[in-house]
Amino acid sequence: MRNGKTLANVNGNERKPLASTVKIIIAIEFSQQAANGSINPDEKVHIDDLACFYVSHTDGGAHEKWLIEMEKHGFLQDKSVSLMNIAKGMMSHSSNANTEYLMLRLGLGNINKNVTKLQLPHHEKLFPFVSALFIPYEIALNEDLDITNKQDTKRILAHIQEMSQETYINEANKIHTKLSQDIDGKYKERAHIREWYNSEFDKINSKRFTPSTTSEYISILKQMNRGSYFPSHVWAYLQPLIEWPMKFENNQISFKHVGGKGGSTAYILTYAFYAEDKKGNKTELAAFFDDIYGYETLKLSNSSSAFQLAIFTGGAKWEKKLQQLH
Repeated sequence: MRNGKTLANVNGNERKPLASTVKIIIAIEFSQQAANGSINPDEKVHIDDLACFYVSHTDGGAHEKWLIEMEKHGFLQDKSVSLMNIAKGMMSHSSNANTEYLMLRLGLGNINKNVTKLQLPHHEKLFPFVSALFIPYEIALNEDLDITNKQDTKRILAHIQEMSQETYINEANKIHTKLSQDIDGKYKERAHIREWYNSEFDKINSKRFTPSTTSEYISILKQMNRGSYFPSHVWAYLQPLIEWPMKFENNQISFKHVGGKGGSTAYILTYAFYAEDKKGNKTELAAFFDDIYGYETLKLSNSSSAFQLAIFTGGAKWEKKLQQLH
């Protein structure tokens, strides 16, 4: 959408798994709780509390890169960082460990209330998606299966496929509690996820991700881009979280505002961003892809940033191209 006009709407009401784009909802709840005093954004949190939810080699190095940046800029002191920087790391670096920690601190019930507040009827509940990675391990334990054995792996996959979404979420929540108490890392060590986690498990987890529609995320982006929904005391916390792209000099040159979030797995690529250029034109863009793999995923990932920039800066030329997609 540009300046309130829909330029293209392709399958806008079709539900797709969101991947990390769903973190927008968590950022909203964080900002509301910071504004009303339920949490103190300056509170220091020991990085060991975050490490409970960190699973190496599952986030593309996002959490480690964030920690390096925190130390580089002096925000990591006595092995502690502020809640605000944890939330920023969730958005700018897409740290999944930070995300799961914030789910614990903010409360999933509170986070999910925003789905109703924002009037998103197609949006399903958020749940701890890092914790869900361990569901195959728990099934193997309960059914006395060898998770590294191909035949047993097939049985575990079939078990997950037969689960209702409610059961799947309940299992993820149970594991989330275990991880929150895994101070010494023994649970993760026993699970040894790198030994057995493969593309089949990734595919089935990708399909289970919280879904929503591009139309619903456009509705959120419009409210942010127009400043028509969030009170100023909430926006004071939300803006630096959602507009993390404005820390890049190129965006500062071209735009008054850019905000949003993307996400990906090997089978999903999603993003939802808004921008206001220096002339005051306001644009919202959301694109959700699923059931992609290999070359498709790589091609989409490599082209998405250039496509987003073209939409936000392309003017009439791109408006004409987009209208052909109707």
